[in-house]
Amino acid sequence: MSAHQCLDHLILFVPVDPEIQFPKLPSFFEKNFAITPGGHHADGATSNTLILLADGCYIELISFVDTAKATDHWWGPNPAYVGWKDWCLTNSHSPEESHDGVRETHIKPIQGGRKRADGVDVKWAVTFPKGEKGGQDIRGRIPFFCHDITDRSIRVPISADRTTHPCGALGVQQLTIVVRDRSLLNETKAAYASILGSEGLQRGDESYFRLKRVYQVQALVTGPTIVLRLPKDRAETDASLKTGFSCGDVVLGVEAGGNKRLGSKERLDGGEEDVRGLWLEYV
Repeated sequence: MSAHQCLDHLILFVPVDPEIQFPKLPSFFEKNFAITPGGHHADGATSNTLILLADGCYIELISFVDTAKATDHWWGPNPAYVGWKDWCLTNSHSPEESHDGVRETHIKPIQGGRKRADGVDVKWAVTFPKGEKGGQDIRGRIPFFCHDITDRSIRVPISADRTTHPCGALGVQQLTIVVRDRSLLNETKAAYASILGSEGLQRGDESYFRLKRVYQVQALVTGPTIVLRLPKDRAETDASLKTGFSCGDVVLGVEAGGNKRLGSKERLDGGEEDVRGLWLEYV
């Protein structure tokens, strides 16, 4: 794993299935992806299901199973929220070494864990952005960090069968963060520069920050890109009004071929199963 910042995983909230107390997956996920069972987090507030990708990143679908705990939870306060919620970085440093580089924006590492569906304990240390309730008001605008205490393969059990998806997804190409106004844009841009060690690429009011991958994949020539920008329309403005930002339009890379033209995109979510943008890009 690189000493540089790698995209570790993305957080997507979906409704809970009350019968099994695990996330109720939108139908397009089951159609397009191999699903890996997750477990219940140690605090008892949430459960998860995973979609593992060949580049070592994963999508973590999460639901609140104890809605009373949502108010004070870092991913609260709304237990009924559906959509992209947060994103996580990792690197080859220890949690303490990693924190030394982000002291201005993040609190000290905290031990965490969950029990997998097969009973295996998974342990890690997370480093959250500064703010009340684990940075609740800025989660998704400012990333957090996760470092494994147990072996990474226990938390992220990468294998050929788990990362071979019907849609062909190999890894994350892009995530977009839309902020409400120029003041917050400049504040967020400065935070990213500090966390990532780069000013990013500027194109007008848009900033592009490049991350590393946990594992290299031949078809994915570059690392994931974080796009930071202002709203482009009324819908994006409305989505960013309450918290000051919105997080979404996740793009997954798929190897082009057959009738899939290089550079073309298609959207998987929408309508009643809108999760704020999940796209495939043929590379």
